[in-house]
Amino acid sequence: MTSATKKTPHAARDIAQAISLFFAVRGIMRTKFAQGKKLDPSTWLRIETMKFIMDHDAPKMKDVADYLSITAPSATSLVGGLVKSGFVAYAADTSDRRTSRLVLTAKGKAELKSAMTRGTKHLRSLFAVLSDKELAAFSAALARIKGTPHD
Repeated sequence: MTSATKKTPHAARDIAQAISLFFAVRGIMRTKFAQGKKLDPSTWLRIETMKFIMDHDAPKMKDVADYLSITAPSATSLVGGLVKSGFVAYAADTSDRRTSRLVLTAKGKAELKSAMTRGTKHLRSLFAVLSDKELAAFSAALARIKGTPHD
């Protein structure tokens, strides 16, 4: 790394403030999404899991665990609930008969679409304070922190 690209570490107070703001906004999002109803804490996790399965071509259970940063048994339990609800199904791996892949069922696709529509409707006002450019920059910054390219 050259001296021109070397970055000075951020101050601890600035990092602490960013983390506090992140959790505050997360709380606001959960409250807005719930719209006064008690929100099951697993709702976000279930939606994000279904979104991951939809966005990735028949991932393995290990892929889900890695994505969510949870243990394999926790992923198995989470996905098991989605299977029991009829949202996710196991599919045979075409190259390895010992491995199962995960796919959304038609019911799962409909539930994910409904949840995303509800979420967008309830959270639109939260992001309305940002210009299009600010929202794009916010999304890009989160993607960069996550370590993935921004679409």
